Amino acid sequence: MQTGPVLPPPEAGNDWHDAFVRRVLDAFARATGRNLAAQAGFDAATPGRGCYFGDFALLTHRGDADATLNYGNARALALWECGWEAFTAMSSRDTAPAQGRAAREAMMDQVLSHGFVAGYSGERISRSGRRFVIADAIVWRLRDAGGAPFGVAAF
Repeated sequence: MQTGPVLPPPEAGNDWHDAFVRRVLDAFARATGRNLAAQAGFDAATPGRGCYFGDFALLTHRGDADATLNYGNARALALWECGWEAFTAMSSRDTAPAQGRAAREAMMDQVLSHGFVAGYSGERISRSGRRFVIADAIVWRLRDAGGAPFGVAAF
């Protein structure tokens, strides 16, 4: 299985991961038929910056055996109460409390079989133990233009 990249922290010098975010947006359009930039309300001309500083959470995992997170925008980092290094060392399954992991896995199975799930809600847990609910999330498989997978994303 092809996995997504290990990314350094987003910053102006790497255009807030503009190229990676464009791949994520393209994968969203392929999976859902929709335009995430328009839906989220940011400028598609600068998607790296628009996603990183947007008033929504966007995160991805690499698609490796541990589903290691490899991208989170500023809102996601704030929700999970951690910096880039800690966030991108976390398994996606660890974003949910232990009692919520079965429901999360069932949703992930749907994503793998259908390409995406819309309207997902579930409890999550930050690094400090604070619990919060994500609501009306869209979760989709990240596939490049050739169909090769490179992870999973959530908005």
